[in-house]
Amino acid sequence: MVLSDEDVNRRKFLKATTAGGTAGLTALAGCSGGDGGDGGDGGDGGDGGDGGDGNDSSEDGSDGGDEAGNEGSNLPTYTYVNNAQSYNPPRHDAINLIASQFGDELGLDMEVDVLEWGTLFSRVSQEYNYSFATWHTFFVSEPVTELNNLFNSGNTDPGEGNYSGYENPDLDELMGNYLGEPDADTRIDQCHEIQQILMDDVPTMPITQMPQAAIFNSNQVSNWQADLANGFNSYWTMINLEMEGDTSTLKGYWPETLSTMNVLGHNDESKHVYQFNMMYDFLVQLNNNAEPDPEVSLATDWNRVDETTMEYTIRTDHSWHDGEDLTAEDVAFTYNYINDNEVPLYSTQSQYIDSAEVVDEETVRINMAEALGPFNLAVANLLPIIPEHMWADRDNPSQANIEEPVGSGPMMFDYWEQGSEFGMVKFDDHFAPVSFEERFWRVIPEASTVWENLINGELNYEPFGRIDRQLDQNQDNENIGTQFQTAPTFWMFTPNERQEGLGDVQMRKALVEAIPRTAIVDQILFGFPERGFNIVSPAFGPLHTEDVTEYEESIDAARSRLEEAGYTWNDDGAIQAPE
Repeated sequence: MVLSDEDVNRRKFLKATTAGGTAGLTALAGCSGGDGGDGGDGGDGGDGGDGGDGNDSSEDGSDGGDEAGNEGSNLPTYTYVNNAQSYNPPRHDAINLIASQFGDELGLDMEVDVLEWGTLFSRVSQEYNYSFATWHTFFVSEPVTELNNLFNSGNTDPGEGNYSGYENPDLDELMGNYLGEPDADTRIDQCHEIQQILMDDVPTMPITQMPQAAIFNSNQVSNWQADLANGFNSYWTMINLEMEGDTSTLKGYWPETLSTMNVLGHNDESKHVYQFNMMYDFLVQLNNNAEPDPEVSLATDWNRVDETTMEYTIRTDHSWHDGEDLTAEDVAFTYNYINDNEVPLYSTQSQYIDSAEVVDEETVRINMAEALGPFNLAVANLLPIIPEHMWADRDNPSQANIEEPVGSGPMMFDYWEQGSEFGMVKFDDHFAPVSFEERFWRVIPEASTVWENLINGELNYEPFGRIDRQLDQNQDNENIGTQFQTAPTFWMFTPNERQEGLGDVQMRKALVEAIPRTAIVDQILFGFPERGFNIVSPAFGPLHTEDVTEYEESIDAARSRLEEAGYTWNDDGAIQAPE
C-alpha cells in the first residue's frame, strides 16, 4: 500500500517512535524482500544529468504496469550505510526511516549496514562501496571549492573526492570558470548557476539544513562567536571566548579517540581539524563575517600581483612552540613541501600551487599553477604552516609518526592519552591569544554522560553542537547556555551513481521525493534544523540563491515520476527497471 505524506508523518513514523521508542524505529529498517546481491559491484555509473540507462521507457510503461508481460528487469539490493546508534542516535534513526521508505513504499530491495564511523567514512569516501550514504557535511568557507572536489568528473577514482560518481562536463567547465574568476560579483552569478544544475540533477540532497549550535555551561564560559566554516568551534570562537568565575580550563569531549598527531596525515575528520586549527597558524584566518582578517592572521597584509600570483607579508616577531623563530622561509617551505610531496589531504589546495618563494625576510610569493580567484578562502586559510626544521627530512609526510607536534598557533600540544584524552595549553606569546590556560577533549561515548558532565561542570562545552533528544530535554537547565545561527552545513543524502539504476536522474529525484524531511526535522531533530532545500546554504550570503529546483515530499509524486520514466512493479511490489 502506498502511504501519503500524512500517513508517513503520523501513522507509520509516530507508531514507530511512540510504541517502541528508538527500538521501534530501528525495526523499520532492514530488507524489504528478495535475496539479491549487495549491489557493491556497481553498474554503468552515472554520467550526470542525462539519466543513465533508466530513461528508455517503453510506450506503456507509464501506467503502472503490474500486469504480466509488462515487467522490466530487477534492480540490485541497495545498501544504506549507517552509523551506530550510540555514535549519533538521531542520524541512525533517520537513515533507518529513509531506508524503510525506499523499501516499503518504492519497492526497492534495501539493507542497512551499521558500521563504526571510521569504517563507514572509508567505505564511502575511499572505497565507493555503498549505495546510499548520509552524514553531516561541513563545507569550507568557499563553497565551490568543495563542490568542485565532490562533483568534478575528473575526481571519480577511489579516494579522489567524487564519491557520488556524478559526471557532468558542463558543470566541470562552469566550476572551473568560477574558480579562475577574480571578480567576486561575477562569481556570484556563476555560483547560482552551479547550484541550479546540482539541485536539478541531485547527485546529493540536503535532508536537513543544520544550524550552528553553541552548547555550554553558562557558569564557566561565555561570548560564543562563530565563523562560517567551523561554527562555534572555530579559531575565531576560541580566541574570543571569555571564561567565567575562576574557571581557566576549557573542557570538551568526543565520542571516540583521535587517531594521529600528524597535521598532514589525518583524514580530514573534524575531531582532528579542530585541534590542529588551534595548534598551527595559517597565512589567513577569517573573522565571524567570513572575511580574511590580518589582525588574527599570520600574514599582516597581502595583495594579488596578477591573476596567478599572490604576495603575503609575514609577521617577523613570531616563533614556533619550541622557541625557534618562524620565518618567511618556513611559509615558502610549507607550500612547496605539501605540493612536492603530493600530500593527499591537501590535494584540492595543492592543485592550484606551482611554487612558493621568499622575496625578502617578511614577504612570500605564491605562484599558482592555475588562476584561482578566491585564493585566500580556498587555499591560504586551509594550509597549516609547518616548521621546516621539523619536517625537511621527512620523505613521506602523510605517513609520518608524530608524537609531540610543534606548531605556532594559540595553543601548544600538552599530552595525548590515546583512547582517553587529549590536552593543549595556552601559547602565551601568540599574537591572538586565548583567555583560557588549557583545553582538553575527553573521550565519552554516551550522550547522557556528556550532558550530566555539562550540567555539573565536569565539561563546559559541547564542541559539535549535537542536535538530539538530550539537547531538547536539557536546554532549559539553569546551568546550560545555547546559541544558534544559520550554518553552511547539512545532513546529506548521496546515492552512488556507479551502482545500477542510480545513474538515472529520475530515480534520484524520486528518491529525494520519498525522503520524509519534515518528519525527520520535527520528530527526530525536535524542530531545531530547517528542511533541506539547497546545497549552498543562506549562510554563504549572496552566493546562495533560492532559484533552484524544489522537491515535494510525496510517495505519490515519487511513484508517478518513476512510472512516467517507464518503471513498473511486479505482483510482490518490487520495482522493475525499464527494459
